[in-house]
Amino acid sequence: MKNLILLLILTSTAFLKAQDKVLTKARTALQNKQWSRAQSIAESVVQDDKTAVEYWYIKASAEYEMSQMDKYRGGKVNYFKESAKSAVKARTKDVNGRYYETYAKWMKNITEQNNKEAMAAYAQNSYARAIQLYKNSYMLTGDTIAYGMLGLSYTKDRQEREGIKILKTVASWNFGAYSAQNCKGTYMREPYELLSNYYLSKGFYDSALNYTEMGLQVYSSNIILKNNIRTIVNNDIAIAAKQGYNSAYIEVINRALSYFPSDTAYLIYQNNYYLSKLGTLTKNKPWDEAGSMLTQFYRMKKEAVANGVVNPADVFLIKDSTAFLYQCLDYFLRRNQPGSIAFHFKKWYASQKGIPAVDEPIMESLLKSPPQTISRKLISVLFADAREDYPKNKNISQYRLNFFNTWSSKPVKAAETLLQLEMCEALVIDFPKDKTLPVTRMNLLFKCADTAVKEENMYSAWRYLNRLEALNPEAAAFDKLYKRLAEKDFIVRYSQTRIAYQTKNGVKRAATGWDGNSNLCKAGSLPDTTLYKVIDRLNYFRQNAGVKQPMVLSMDKVKKCQEAAVMFAPIGIFSREPKPETHQCFSRNAAEAAANAQAILESNPAQCVTIFMDDRKSDEMINRRSILNPGSQYAGFGSAENNSVFWLLDLAPTADSSWYKNHFIAWPNRYCPKMLFMDKWTFSMDAALQGADVKIFDENNTEVPTNVIYQPAGQLNHPMLSFRPAADLGDKKPGTRWQVKITLKNKKTYQYSVTVI
Repeated sequence: MKNLILLLILTSTAFLKAQDKVLTKARTALQNKQWSRAQSIAESVVQDDKTAVEYWYIKASAEYEMSQMDKYRGGKVNYFKESAKSAVKARTKDVNGRYYETYAKWMKNITEQNNKEAMAAYAQNSYARAIQLYKNSYMLTGDTIAYGMLGLSYTKDRQEREGIKILKTVASWNFGAYSAQNCKGTYMREPYELLSNYYLSKGFYDSALNYTEMGLQVYSSNIILKNNIRTIVNNDIAIAAKQGYNSAYIEVINRALSYFPSDTAYLIYQNNYYLSKLGTLTKNKPWDEAGSMLTQFYRMKKEAVANGVVNPADVFLIKDSTAFLYQCLDYFLRRNQPGSIAFHFKKWYASQKGIPAVDEPIMESLLKSPPQTISRKLISVLFADAREDYPKNKNISQYRLNFFNTWSSKPVKAAETLLQLEMCEALVIDFPKDKTLPVTRMNLLFKCADTAVKEENMYSAWRYLNRLEALNPEAAAFDKLYKRLAEKDFIVRYSQTRIAYQTKNGVKRAATGWDGNSNLCKAGSLPDTTLYKVIDRLNYFRQNAGVKQPMVLSMDKVKKCQEAAVMFAPIGIFSREPKPETHQCFSRNAAEAAANAQAILESNPAQCVTIFMDDRKSDEMINRRSILNPGSQYAGFGSAENNSVFWLLDLAPTADSSWYKNHFIAWPNRYCPKMLFMDKWTFSMDAALQGADVKIFDENNTEVPTNVIYQPAGQLNHPMLSFRPAADLGDKKPGTRWQVKITLKNKKTYQYSVTVI
């Protein structure tokens, strides 16, 4: 046994000595520049022993030198390619880098040439070759740039999955190195650009934002990343805006400004957020939250100025706090928001005077003799605000009366008439014994109504006229004003709301601007111009008939009616209970509209309003009654290629039901254009109309035979009388007048005239 052990030891020792001799030969050959011999010795060893680390180094070094010699170029063996393979083997197996320094010269040369060839392959779009070469470079050096170029080569070679995985790693390495302020030379911009573009193209905005922001930390001026971050924040703004002005919205705006601090749109968005919040918070007192919001607004602008932001379009970029407050005051003065005006004036005045706050003595002193430099709008607001804050202060009430009397004694511009009216309304309450104030109020109301007519502001004109009639039931006192209003209203809210027709491919359709397609079940939408034309025409009939409250658009009903119009269009069959089996464009919204709205085979929604008012085919006249129903305050409609759907009936109680116990709604009423007389005349009010006697008299006081139909209120606010003159009323020349006399069963009589204009 001892002899056996001794034999093994001797054999092992002999083997090691023999191996040392081989390694010495290889080293000597490499040292003596016997490249082929060194390569041959090393290759024979590694064929038998793959773990012979140093031989791999020798093999790689010798093969590199051979690749540089003319006699080895162009042969069957690409010695540089072999040297790179051997170098990778050496680096992989030399885990602790024990042998690297000895062969560092050759390893660096191999790496440098490998990088050059890799760059050339990449530039020549030989991405498969570039992939292999960059793999070698990364294995040789662990270099981030080599790994990044490997990722780019994969993506260029349409191996996107592998490339994205590598580029995500490189992006993280780069960002980590940047954060630690290490290895500045190894940063790459391409991974951030490619990842940002990749995720944006997929619609993955969160991932796109992550890599775009990482990239901008490293490359703050990169054009591609800057453009992408703008796309991302614009998308975020659009999403946030749908939820209204909340904390998420301003967070997105402020993030946008962190990248584009001087951008006009983002600065204006930021202003609109704070100004909207301030406008809301200062409508009612106390104003505690408004103070906090104002401080936050000023801080944002002050910091922007301190950071060098300059943009003439943003008038709130002000460093001085007093000047900033004045700009806020000016903004709300221009928009006539009383609560906001008072709030910002007090803040500005206190800042200018260097006092903690504006109190009652200061306000009383200021309003005793208001400076000429202060606008009358501001003075009016301050008087109203002071009376609210200090209701027991009789001096302020007297100062307001003195100011008003002085103001009213001189001619004023039309724009100031409304301000005077508002102040006069308050003074009538404060000084009920003053007999001149009610008269002055009537005159001011008349002036406001007259101005509104001239400016074609029909909604305001009717509002003032209704107030005049409420204060003075004698309608004859305002007959001339009523006629001017009716004539102007016919032009503005009827004639100018006409929607033309156009013929395309032999088909005549209304030029509504609708952008949908019923064949594709695309609901689309009508432009605002069309929507407002139709609601204006509805309110023309409504207010001229005597309804005080105009209708407003319900965009929810508009959407549902538009879907219903598209649902009905392909087959042109209306149903109160459509189903997916009968209507291919069925939707829940469309079904809801179908159950509540009225459909008509007419693509022109403006013309539909006139057809509904005429309502000649119905004894019940539900369409006209829906338009003239005082409780119908929210309307919606939609139009497709061949039909329109109107949701007019609103069963809410009227806002002022008592008014219609003594005032009626009639069509035609007082002044009516010849073309809108219509065959059926109607009369309704909150009274017992059944059994009423209806008589019409012409200009010669001759009674015109009349057929009368009574309709109970049902689901509507009021019952209605429908009556039709039995004979033709003649040519209806302008100025022709008829008298209508309606006597109820309780003997109460209502009389009114109808004149052609």
